[in-house]
Amino acid sequence: MKAVRFVIPKTDGNSFRLQIDKGGCFYDTIHYHPEHQITLICKGEGTSFIGNRVERFQPGDVFLIGKNVPHVTKCDEIYYTSPEQNNVLSISLFFKDETFGKQFFEIPEMVHIKHLLNLASQGIKINEPDRNEVKKLIEQCTDVDSFQRFQLLMSILDIFARSKTSRTLSSISYHSPTRESDNERINIIFNFLSKNFRNEINLNQLSEVANMTTNSFCRYFKQRTGKSYSGFLNDLRIEYAGKLIAGSTDSFGNIAALCGYNSLSYFNRQFKRITGITPLQYRKKYRSGI
Repeated sequence: MKAVRFVIPKTDGNSFRLQIDKGGCFYDTIHYHPEHQITLICKGEGTSFIGNRVERFQPGDVFLIGKNVPHVTKCDEIYYTSPEQNNVLSISLFFKDETFGKQFFEIPEMVHIKHLLNLASQGIKINEPDRNEVKKLIEQCTDVDSFQRFQLLMSILDIFARSKTSRTLSSISYHSPTRESDNERINIIFNFLSKNFRNEINLNQLSEVANMTTNSFCRYFKQRTGKSYSGFLNDLRIEYAGKLIAGSTDSFGNIAALCGYNSLSYFNRQFKRITGITPLQYRKKYRSGI
């Protein structure tokens, strides 16, 4: 499965693109493009890879993904086996730095937006209460004319820039496109990990998948993601465990096993290290609706 540099189609009569994606599942190959992207997940769940950040996505999530940031929203396995054709839905806005003129983001009134777009090189996710306001504005974009859509986009960016609830995702900034060969290799690795993270995975397996020696693989993975393969694998497993803990009454021992952990104590340590709270506290938090 080859990673691609996406070419976002131009929309006649509009300076930027509104895109609605729906179907059985979202596009599941890591990709990047020279446009900034704002996306609202309306329907669908799974795991997002934005830069080197791994986390669950669900309906209501809103992301700002900067230009050339590698990313993918990979749906859970059930979406690939379900016969339904309307399992997922998202609304996205795409625009370039020069979309509104080369000096547009240089004027004093846009300084905070320029700073925001620089931060977007790490990917940004916005949370409540600002998320709900942005969600409504994105939804309105589908029902208005091009000028009103432009106004809504500026309002969305303004909320992102002023928000106290937004956070950057990736620990690495992405400013320039990566080589196609690197994207192809990392996509193969991510695809393997996302399909097999619940099983025991060792360094030799991953090195073979990447067609590299173990030493070369470790260096490459660290350079490309900023993490060791074991750290990345733990992130992937704990994100999935969070979904199971919040959505079921299954025992933590069973959940640990389902996520690829043979030791409950090790699972508990990793869960607290990554989320900041214990599995029990996590379950209580989501049951109380906090």
